[in-house]
This record gives sequence, C-alpha cells and structure tokens, in this order.
Amino acid sequence: MANKMKARVIKAENASATTKQIYDDPFQSSYGDDVIEPPYNLKELKLIGEYSTILQQCVEAYRVNILGFGMVPDYRFDYNAKDTPDEQKRAADAEWTRLEEFYRYLNYDEEAETILGYALEDREKMGNGYVEILRDGLNRPAGMEYVDGQYVRVCKRTVPEEVEYTITENGQPQKIKRWRTFRKFVQMINGKKVYFKEYGDPRIMDSRTGKFDESTPENLRATEIIHFKIGSGTYGIPRWVGHIVHQYGARKAEELNYLYFKQGRHTPAAITISNGMLTEDSYTQLQEYMNDIQGVDNAHKFLVLEAEGITQKGLKPGDESTTPVKVEIKSLAEILQQDALFLEYDTKSRDKLRSAFRLPPIYTGESKDYNKATADTARKITEEQVFEPERQAITGKLNTLFLPDLEIYHVKAALKGPNFGDPIETANALTPFINAGAAVPNDLRDLLGQVLGKELEALPDEYNVPFPVVLNSLQQQSNPLALLTKSKEPPGQSELINILKDLRDVLEEVRS
Repeated sequence: MANKMKARVIKAENASATTKQIYDDPFQSSYGDDVIEPPYNLKELKLIGEYSTILQQCVEAYRVNILGFGMVPDYRFDYNAKDTPDEQKRAADAEWTRLEEFYRYLNYDEEAETILGYALEDREKMGNGYVEILRDGLNRPAGMEYVDGQYVRVCKRTVPEEVEYTITENGQPQKIKRWRTFRKFVQMINGKKVYFKEYGDPRIMDSRTGKFDESTPENLRATEIIHFKIGSGTYGIPRWVGHIVHQYGARKAEELNYLYFKQGRHTPAAITISNGMLTEDSYTQLQEYMNDIQGVDNAHKFLVLEAEGITQKGLKPGDESTTPVKVEIKSLAEILQQDALFLEYDTKSRDKLRSAFRLPPIYTGESKDYNKATADTARKITEEQVFEPERQAITGKLNTLFLPDLEIYHVKAALKGPNFGDPIETANALTPFINAGAAVPNDLRDLLGQVLGKELEALPDEYNVPFPVVLNSLQQQSNPLALLTKSKEPPGQSELINILKDLRDVLEEVRS
C-alpha cells in the first residue's frame, strides 16, 4: 500500500487593513427626474487623496501657486497715459477702493483666496468645486462660503429666463436683455436636502423644494452657487482620472511593503518532516507563532517543533517499530525580492500622476536632480503653461460674474504670480540703458525698493531726469567757460573778475 503525504499551510490569520474604495452614494434614489448622476463616485475621488502618496502634493502645488500670491485690483486701461481724462482716473480710483473692500470682506473668518483655495482643491480632486454667494439688501454679492463638493449634485437646466446684463459700449455702461437657461444644485447631508440656484438666476427659489416661488419667505430663499469645473460637461472630470488604477495599485504596494516590514522577522520557509508528522500541539503552537510573529515584543523567540514518527508493524504479531523522524526547515527567502517591493512601480506611478498635472518634480519636493538653471527653467515653463492660464480662467469667471453686479467697469481683479527676476542681475542689465539716458529715476525706484527691502515713493518731476542729463548739467556748471558761452547778457565787472579767478584756478590745476 502506497504511503500517503499530507501538506498543511501555516499563515497568519489576522488580515491587514485595506483601503475602502467603494462608497455609498446618498443620492442614489434621487437620480432620474431632475438630479443628474455624476460619472464617478465623488466621495471616492475626494478621499483618494488621503491614500495617495503624490496626489495631495500636486493639488497643494496648484492651490499655492495659483492663489497663494494674493488677489489685487488692476486697471482696465492705461492709467498713466497722457490722454486719459482726469474724470476717468477719479472713477477708477473709487472703483479700485470698492473692489479691494469687496474681496477683503467676502468672508469674515477667512480671506477670499482661502475660500477659493478650498474650492480649487475640490476641483482638482473631483473635477468640481463650489462656492456659495450671499447677497446684501441691495442685491449685490457680499459674502462667499465654501461648499463641500462631494455632497453636491447638479440638476437639469430650467426653462429659459430673460435676464438683464450690463455691457460697456463706447466706454459707457449699457443695459441689454438676453434669454438664458440656468441650473439648480442640490446638497444632501445626513439625509437633508438643500437646493441652490446658479449665480445670476434672478428668480426666487425655495431652498427646501427647489421650486421657483415668489411667495417664499426670505429666510427660506435659495442662495446662489458658482461652479468651478474641469471641462465643458455637466460635471467636471479630474485631470488625473486616467491614472486612478495606478493610485490603487500604489496603495496596495504600500500595504504590501508595510506588512513586509511589520512581519519581517518571519523568513518565508518550508517545513519538511520525513517519516513522521507534527503533533496536534506542535501544529497549534506553530499557528500561534505565526499569529504572534509581528511586533517588537516578539522579536526574539525560538521555535520548537515536535514530530511523531510513524509506527510500522512487523511480520510477527506485537512486533512494531517507529521510524526515525527528520525535520528540516528550508528557507524560501531567495525567491523574494530584497528590501521593499515594487519601488519602481511606485516611482512610475508618481511620475505619471505629475504628468497629468503637468508639474515638474520640483513642485512636489523632489528636487535632488536640479540646479539653479534647470530649476528656474522648470518654474518659468510651468508658470507660463499651467499656473498663469489657470489664474486667468478663475479671475475671468469672477470678474464676469461679480463686476457688473457691483457696477465696476474701470478696474478688475487679478491674481498675482511669482517674481522670477533677480534685482542684482536686472540692475546689471539696465546699466547700458541708464548710461544712454533711456531711463529716468522713477523707472528704477521699484527695483531699488526690492534691493533695499522697502517701498519707495516716486520722485518729483523736477528730479525725474535721466542721469546723463543731470551729469552734463553739473559739468557745465563747474566749467567757467560754459558760463560765458551760455550767458545771453555780458557779465558785470565783479562777475567777470570771479570768472577769471575760476579760470585761473582751472589753468593752475591743468598745469600741475
């Protein structure tokens, strides 16, 4: 009769904590009639940044470089042009102050750039970001609040509504009317729905039902939403959504590496027993050993195995013998990769996600291969191709929506960017222009202020003269002969004596 062989697999019973990737959608029963279902699970997109090792850095780089330098007013015309009327300048100065105060007090707890930054992070993670706009008693925008995009859904467009707009024609504001369709938005938190209307919709909406009703009490009227999205669809699509599989794969690789180090004391091995079998007590102890192998408290333990030999019957009755048992532990560590696993996979995943944001590694803290020249080039290209167009898109939307309601026509809001110039290098480059008389002092006051670290006032007009002109004037004043040639009237006797004395001094200096 052939001998039978039995194999048992011993492994740790505790399962590792894994990432939850599928989230319930609270709007699942509301899609169909009015509410439009998003193409992706928004909550999953919002939370994946907490599991990724690179996504949050890319989103943070966008927020800091687009909004982090501040928002300032800017003139829509050449303020210093000679043909600019003083009346237009006074109107622009007043609007400048109003626009500054408007953005300063949009939110009493945070700056406007901070609130917009929250919406920008949502837009980069989910493709959609929202801010709520509150109006004052004069129906002007006066407040801004952040709205968490994972709880907001877009509704179908409403029937067309005739809306009044203000445009400028020949520099003068004109009122026009046009038909436009608007969307509704609905927010659900803990089962409670709240409706919003799109910014600019003049109709009164009930925030509880989403219906347009003129008799709605003022405290129940829906406020307005501004929707920042990526793309032209009903919902925005994250720019990195094509790399979502890599993010999940990188997360699983991280979990595998975590378990590798957490249970790293255990060497993968095969335990072979010849001519015997493990006792039940040894099997139980081996299972407990595997379960308790993790943690520093179990770093130094010995494994003792007990095996029983196989009893064989002899030819004669009562003649029995036990075979000698041989236990061997054969290491399988050589078939595994050394150290952490999938490091190259993780590196490629990070590179792919950065490429989706069009960011060089220097913006995510990986700058070991950069020098000053390559770093400056990378920053300038990214500023030109990524950040500045994004600033223009955001301020363009805000200016288009806010400024007509605020009756501001001569100034606009602008987001500042970084200054890549080196004041010392700029000063060296300006030296030939200064010597040629192509620059006046006021042209250089801002640059001098950067070098000195403080703001400098502009010089009066009588001192705002090119340097060669001033130098030439000083040289002529120190030359007594120039006074004779420039004087239109003959000098008096005393003046002539002084000129001759000065001429004598000059000749003595030349002779010496």
